[in-house]
Amino acid sequence: MINDQEYITTKLKKTLEKMIPLSSKRLNNLVAMIIGIIISKTVVLSEIAQELKDSYSSGTEESKIKRLQRFLSNKSINPEKLYEFYIYKFLKKYKSTSNSIYIIFDHTTIEDKFVILQFSLKVGKRTIPLWYKVFRYKENGNKDFKHVKEGLNFLHKVLDPYGYNVTLLADRGFKSVDLFKFIDEKLKWKYCIRCTKDLCVTINGKLKIKKLEDIKTSNNKGKNFYNIKLTAQNYNCNLSICKAKDAEETWFIAHNLEKSFAIREYKKRFQIEEMFKDFKSGGFNLESTWSMNIQYIKMLYFCISIAYCFIITLGISCGKDKNNTIIGVVKNLNGKKIRIYSLFRAGLKWFKRCYYSKRNEYYLKFCFTLYEK
Repeated sequence: MINDQEYITTKLKKTLEKMIPLSSKRLNNLVAMIIGIIISKTVVLSEIAQELKDSYSSGTEESKIKRLQRFLSNKSINPEKLYEFYIYKFLKKYKSTSNSIYIIFDHTTIEDKFVILQFSLKVGKRTIPLWYKVFRYKENGNKDFKHVKEGLNFLHKVLDPYGYNVTLLADRGFKSVDLFKFIDEKLKWKYCIRCTKDLCVTINGKLKIKKLEDIKTSNNKGKNFYNIKLTAQNYNCNLSICKAKDAEETWFIAHNLEKSFAIREYKKRFQIEEMFKDFKSGGFNLESTWSMNIQYIKMLYFCISIAYCFIITLGISCGKDKNNTIIGVVKNLNGKKIRIYSLFRAGLKWFKRCYYSKRNEYYLKFCFTLYEK
């Protein structure tokens, strides 16, 4: 018995049919897209179609492409809403040794065609997409606060029953007193969000400081201020400042943490950048899509997000099941084990090692269980 494509398709479909409310036919197409993206490491349908075989289609490559195109262009499917269903089920499989979680949000682009707002869960040195919204690149209001609020409200609804201590991390594109207030007063979550140097600030006993840029700091030495007043709205929050050696810019981090850990926490924000690289040129080559159809892109992002979740869970299971050494994820250096592959690379390598190999020797997990130490 081997891990052929028919077996993988069947197992993956059985898992996803419990997580996503799609008809059997549409679910078949979704699974085909997920497997095709993983194997081909691209979103180009002609290359995906070449990898699809066994039970998927006995037709020509052209017929496979048309079938996938119809699925991705189907306006009766709301992929962003389906992903919310998926995440609701997915989080039930999340297992953490800590009660604290980090959610990172940011915008990314597909060249100059589309903008995506995404909220992601930190997992190791990577993140998992939790919620996203796709816009046209020049669409009016594509970066309005209402969209951020929509994503936060959804996440609060699905995470609240678990009682996690949630910390939100974001770059200066999200600096907003209204956002800070919403997170602190409505959601009751923690936040560390970078601000631009031109923001007005009032600090007790520091009359010469009018703007953030007036605060001077030495390289590699941070400063912390508590109960400062930010902008003309006099919003009360805390402020941490740091400038790394040889860095051109200083970090000004607004936060509501009780202790001076804001800089350390904010650094975790960069893990969403690694995920975006995995989506694009460092992995699934999302930017290679030719389409200008926003429904097509929304569906494509839906498929690639689920494929990514699957691969990350495989990468995590490699470590738990002690399979890392089989695929060379870790190496011994001076008596210490050093990881040389990310969770994403480890997951891809394990999938490829298992693909068309004996099941009893190379076992693929389809449970989508996510572990965080």
